This record gives sequence, C-alpha cells and structure tokens, in this order.
Amino acid sequence: MERILRGIMRYRNTTREQMVKEFQKVRDNPEPKAVFFTCMDSRMIPTRYTDTHVGDMFVVRNAGNLIPHAQHFQDEYFSCEPAALELGCVVNDIRHIIVCGHSDCKAMNLLYQLRDPDFASKLNRRLSPLRSWLCTHANTSLDRFQEWRKAGMKDPLIFSSETPLRRFVAYIDMEHKFALEDKLSQINTLQQMSNIASYGFLKSRLESHDLHIHALWFDIYTGDIYYFSRGSKRFVAVDESSVDQLSAEVRRFYS
Repeated sequence: MERILRGIMRYRNTTREQMVKEFQKVRDNPEPKAVFFTCMDSRMIPTRYTDTHVGDMFVVRNAGNLIPHAQHFQDEYFSCEPAALELGCVVNDIRHIIVCGHSDCKAMNLLYQLRDPDFASKLNRRLSPLRSWLCTHANTSLDRFQEWRKAGMKDPLIFSSETPLRRFVAYIDMEHKFALEDKLSQINTLQQMSNIASYGFLKSRLESHDLHIHALWFDIYTGDIYYFSRGSKRFVAVDESSVDQLSAEVRRFYS
C-alpha cells in the first residue's frame, strides 16, 4: 500500500495537471467509443496498449475476461458485466464492444486444469469462488476447446455473433505458436462474443448493425496485439503489414 501512496504523490507532481485538463474537456460531453472487457491480470493495461485516454472507453475487468451468458440470470439476479453492457450500449449509446483475452492467463490456466472432474467437483467449487466462476461461466469455452482438441485441432470452429444467423468461422493458432492454455484463451475470447449477443436489451441494435462486437488477444511476452478478422477467419497480429487491411475491414463492416 505504501507503494500505491508514493505513486499517488508522483501522479500529483507529474501527470495530475494534464489529466485534470482532460477531465474538464470531456466533463460535459463525454463520447466513449467502446466498452472494453478484459482480464483483471495486473499485466493487462488496456489504455496503454491501445493508446486511449480519458473518456475514450468503458473498461470492465474480471478473472478470464468473461461475459456470462444471459441464461444464467433470472429475474433481478445479474452480475456487473450485463449491467456494464447496458450502461455503455443503452444509456451511453456506445457502438463497439471489445473483448480482449491474453496469453498466460491465470484464469484460463486454471480452466484448463478443470478438465479433471475431481478438481472441478462441487465440493471444490464451494471452496473456491474462482473455480465456481469458471465452471459456471467458462464451461462452454472449455467444452468447445476439448471437442476441437479431440478432433485434431485443425478444423475451424464456428461461433455465432451479433445474431444467431450471423456466424463466423475461426481457425485457432494454425502456426502452432502458442501453448494449449493460450489456444483455450483464444477460444474463450471468441465465445464471449456469442455470450454478449444473448442479452435481449442489445438485440435490436445488433440486428440493425448499429452495435458491433470485436475480439482482441494480447501476447504479453511479445507485446503483440491480435485482432480477430472475420475476413481472414483468424487472429491477425496488428502491425505495419496488416493495419491498413484490418482498418479497411473495420470501416467496411463495422462503421
């Protein structure tokens, strides 16, 4: 905690004045462009690796960058993720939702271990809120990963997105660059796109192409950011050779 306090003092003496100017600039007319879901991992600093600033994004973080499917909620029982979707996309009329997973995700590493029925038993879930969270809200991702792995990890996966009829094909790590747990993380990131579309209060905007869902994936060891291109059917590293093509895809289909 002392380190945090010292950090606050450095902030007061360095960037505070500039940040206050930014706060004042957006105070009366903030125009955030995206709701950004990512992991709570301390290595994930989305405003830094997207070069975004005050007022640019709503950021929601949890263990495993999960957005629970709407089927898990009845009556008035909700978690913060759908509330954030409503605040961002209904109240504030934001048009882009981004889900960002990452490599060496501790939540995904644990989800991979939950393939063991004993490790994922009801008793263990009662003892561990994290295991319970993953078993409840990431089990679909794990099931899809295991089916894909059993089939040889070569065939594409098919995900639904903005509507049940709008599906996309995804090839996962065709270059075999990443560990199994990282492949699971990529599948989990794409599964969240389907989960987001399960909420009825987003339906009309999704169907009218007024709201768009995107996926990013961050390799924390190389610093590379991957954008899931539905045209390329895979995660594509965002770099000097790809950014123009990816930007053209975004302008054409998600503007």
